[in-house]
Amino acid sequence: MVRQDDAVFYFLLKYPYRLVWRICRLLRWTPKTAVYCAEPMDYVILKPVLRHLPPLPFVAKNRRTRSYLKSQGLNARLWPAFPRSVIMCRHAAALFPAPGILKIGFRHGAYHFKAYTRPGRYNAFGLYFVTSRREEEDARAAGIRSALAGGFPRLDPAFDGSITPESLDRIRTGAGADPSKRTVLFTSTYDRSGMSAIHRWIGHLGRFTGLYNVWVTVHPWISRKTVSRLKALRDVFFIEDYDILQYIVACDVMVGDTSSILAEGCALDKPMVTFRLPAAKRTPADVARMIGRFSVRIDSAEELDAAIETCLRDPAALRAARLEAARIFFDDLDGKSGVRCAEKILEMTEPLA
Repeated sequence: MVRQDDAVFYFLLKYPYRLVWRICRLLRWTPKTAVYCAEPMDYVILKPVLRHLPPLPFVAKNRRTRSYLKSQGLNARLWPAFPRSVIMCRHAAALFPAPGILKIGFRHGAYHFKAYTRPGRYNAFGLYFVTSRREEEDARAAGIRSALAGGFPRLDPAFDGSITPESLDRIRTGAGADPSKRTVLFTSTYDRSGMSAIHRWIGHLGRFTGLYNVWVTVHPWISRKTVSRLKALRDVFFIEDYDILQYIVACDVMVGDTSSILAEGCALDKPMVTFRLPAAKRTPADVARMIGRFSVRIDSAEELDAAIETCLRDPAALRAARLEAARIFFDDLDGKSGVRCAEKILEMTEPLA
């Protein structure tokens, strides 16, 4: 099947789309700004920004996402749509191929834990928010002209008072956590990326459930077979909530690989265990070096027991490295990234007629 961001799809789409867009513009049927969501997770990522913008129409990639958006009380329709500007956290600018449409993009995960794709995919946006000034410098050095540091709004609730001891208690209760046990959160990027360690630990979770509350969260693109296997594990809580931030806040130790969730662990000062993996095509060398500094590194699941206990026994051991990494990954962890991004969006979209 042709993917929606493929060149073939783009060239088949662009001329019919542009014609319809111009007609809609003449008839004043084009909304000033719309929000494109390919998956429900997109709304969770953008929500801390959207709360500071006027109510906007949503465009969903499929019926499942539209159903989720409507369940949140949002005005949502299926693609195609013909706005004057569009906000998204996907490389889906090709779905809106009229050059007169202002495209505004956000990162799906923090920082570039996977190396940049070709610059043209970013430069199709009039503005592409990255998560720190350091990342903006790196992006511009890579030829990405649209990059602008905006922080990582998804983290705002952890710093603006939205997450409370009471809300964390509800999370723990909902997960069936034993209050006498510490909580270990296992995480993974998607298994076909060549950057995942899920195959190293998935068969060993059972031996930890007697000692800890074991929670698992995985990338939305993880294979269905792997998800089914995880859900079938006894006494393991598989997180199906699209908003995982409170689970990260509530855990005591994280176990991971190369997923950008590790950046969030740094921002929230969580002790981490990570698996060493061979460099993949999109493994950034600088990120791999930082992971080696801020986490306890292991090669196999046999080392997990000792590594987790090391983290629990001395959670502050690698704190300085975590905080140093957080300063590179993010700007101003003050709970106001969403406000700043919304102000920039309004500045850019206000002149649109």
